[in-house]
Amino acid sequence: MNPQNGFPTELLQQPVAQRLAYFETYTMAHPRLVEAAQKLMYLIRQPAGSALIFIFGPTGVGKSTLLRRVSQKLIEASLPSVETDKDYIPVAGIEVAAPEFSNFDWKDFYVRALMALQEPLIEKKISHTTTKLKLRLSLEKALQYRRPDVFYLDEAQNLGRVVSGRKLRDQTDCIKSLASMSGVRFLLCGTYELLILRNLSAQLCRRSTDIHFSRYFAESDLDVKIFQSVVQSFQLHLPLAQTPDLVSYWDFCYERSIGCVGILKDWLSRTLNGVLSADANASTLSIKNLEQHAWSLEQCMIMLAESREEEKKLTDNGVVPAEFRAVLGLKPDLVGHENTTASETTNAPNKRSRVGKPLPKRRPVGGI
Repeated sequence: MNPQNGFPTELLQQPVAQRLAYFETYTMAHPRLVEAAQKLMYLIRQPAGSALIFIFGPTGVGKSTLLRRVSQKLIEASLPSVETDKDYIPVAGIEVAAPEFSNFDWKDFYVRALMALQEPLIEKKISHTTTKLKLRLSLEKALQYRRPDVFYLDEAQNLGRVVSGRKLRDQTDCIKSLASMSGVRFLLCGTYELLILRNLSAQLCRRSTDIHFSRYFAESDLDVKIFQSVVQSFQLHLPLAQTPDLVSYWDFCYERSIGCVGILKDWLSRTLNGVLSADANASTLSIKNLEQHAWSLEQCMIMLAESREEEKKLTDNGVVPAEFRAVLGLKPDLVGHENTTASETTNAPNKRSRVGKPLPKRRPVGGI
């Protein structure tokens, strides 16, 4: 391992395919990912925790990486139990398929879930005459038999592909019922489109917990430093003879990734692929290479607009503490409200000063 880069130097002698595979599988434990993973592990380990866990964030923030990371931790922690209990599966899950037509296909969902649980002779249990009820009962039994610590649903926003609002509530009620009947905790992971499936009923509010996996914000000095560190880590792990200077262009990296590490990683992967495909002996990549493989400004604007709209909904939900207490029949808690406001102000991102704009301060008047 060369101290000037983060990859084994012998990798430079390997075929292009292996070099690309190395970078594509490389992940880094940046703060947003670590924080979300710690929260998720805590919720999974709670004996009387929520039946449903919702993880949501912008597209490309790293949710799939989070699932892989937590799954690996659960598997490693459960190795002694797996050796003595061959029926036990620590973690299982599926990617929820988008329906071909307007309505979500529950039969397809049950079949995929049964396959993920390694249901014996699953192919013999499936036929055109097999009803959804039979598959549902089979899934409940399989979950009870395998006893996973959590069953995850990646791309869970596809559960919301239904034709009416009434059916939307039925979707989450069905997952909640599965969790209740099987005794297995369900994790729903998806983009901000997943938000329409949460808080659809009082019971769902009580039985579920949210984890917001957000992007990094340019308005925060701390977030900018972290993002620059992420860019530096990626540049050190690009399997090239000469380490490219990406940190000098961190703001362009931020611009075309909108602060999402997953988008940045995909962008660097396709840039590396383009450079090495054109010349297997290429020593480095340049800012021009990045520009050639970047998402367009129109595409980035669409991703940013969607993220900002949903972020605003999460921070400004329209519920005023004093009004809520009045509905409950309580007097306004002025002290508590002031403390909440102060706390929210303290935790808000620090605004970065603009170049050439002086910091506000009291200036002398009428003298030198």
